[in-house]
Amino acid sequence: MTHNPTLTILNLGFARTIHHWGNRDISSPFLRIYYARKGHARLHLPTGMMPVEEGNMYLLPAYMPHAYDCDPGFEFYYLFFIPGEEDRTGIFSTYDFPIAVKGNDASRLLFENYCYLYPQLNLPSLSADDFDRHPSYRNYAEAYRQMADYERLQLHGLVEILLSYFVKHARPRLVIKDERIARLTEYIASHIDEQITVAMLADRVCLTESHLVKAFRKDLGITPLQYIIKRKIQYAQSLLLRTDMNVGEIARAVGMNDSSYFIRLFKKNIGFTPQDYRGRLIG
Repeated sequence: MTHNPTLTILNLGFARTIHHWGNRDISSPFLRIYYARKGHARLHLPTGMMPVEEGNMYLLPAYMPHAYDCDPGFEFYYLFFIPGEEDRTGIFSTYDFPIAVKGNDASRLLFENYCYLYPQLNLPSLSADDFDRHPSYRNYAEAYRQMADYERLQLHGLVEILLSYFVKHARPRLVIKDERIARLTEYIASHIDEQITVAMLADRVCLTESHLVKAFRKDLGITPLQYIIKRKIQYAQSLLLRTDMNVGEIARAVGMNDSSYFIRLFKKNIGFTPQDYRGRLIG
């Protein structure tokens, strides 16, 4: 039996804060689901501050900048997982999810039971003060790949059930209306390891560069160059988590032969150098 290779579960567990605790400047290449069991905390999102309420579940998408701070005595369950890079037809490409939904006893018991079944997925300490100090996520990803098929199926079931709470209130993602732009986004994804210019893209769909920029802005809200950079940086973030590749190798893997330029571009977009970003992921 083979498992779905497009999903990797990294961590699952329970934490309780002892002192006031928080983290900022987070931008992870994996998704986070939280269940707030008890106490008070706040999420700081690009749209503003969101109070964390007991009994609610929260879904933080991959690559979304955010921060949080928690009061002493805050208790929560957590699940971290990575969807596949090529999830073009699945729910992550189909829906825009709400950040918060109402949980219930069933979702709480799911977390509780799975934490009992898979204690090895818990981050090293039950205290949230040590929550961000953990082994490399590459180690967790490799441990997941070594799991038995039935274990991966069980964990996939947990992810799908929890996601169903969010899908219930999700909105269909806006479809790219211009077929030419849709084809170019697919081209960029499949040639992410190559140098891609706006001129090359314009030639592929027989448009002038200025018309291509207007078409991209109309459908995606950003320019072709901004979209190329966004996808390359996201792929680099994923490689920094998943692999032991050095910065030069990652730069080449995203089609940039100049490592210095890649480092500057990464820091401009993420706020950290690739080395510092990897260090934050490792803990």
